[in-house]
Amino acid sequence: FPVVVLVLLVTCSVAELATEFAEVSDGSTASLPCSLAATEYPDKVSVILWYRGADESPFYKYETKGSYPQHWAEPTLQNRYFLRIVDEKRAVLTISPTKIADEGVFHCRVDFQKSSTKITHVNLTVIGMV
Repeated sequence: FPVVVLVLLVTCSVAELATEFAEVSDGSTASLPCSLAATEYPDKVSVILWYRGADESPFYKYETKGSYPQHWAEPTLQNRYFLRIVDEKRAVLTISPTKIADEGVFHCRVDFQKSSTKITHVNLTVIGMV
């Protein structure tokens, strides 16, 4: 038990976990925040990966290699998901229009050139129309 707690503490401190909550009505636009605040300054984002639940493969990828950033999303998302960089410290994944099936826990993983990986967890609740 102490070993598990120690491993979790080290993992959490390295990844700098953060939890956010988002609530949206079915059919509207959801905004899922993602922290881009690097631990070392100056630093640049290399890649942003979005995961859902316990999935091990990302459904959305934003990569900064080359002259222009590249966006990639699972084709099954039907172009409803898009990542927007707001400023140096945050990005937002928008889902529009939302569906009840979008509800769940999302994970934004940010890899930097120098800083440690940062992970933001977002719990999205989609409220159905009655």
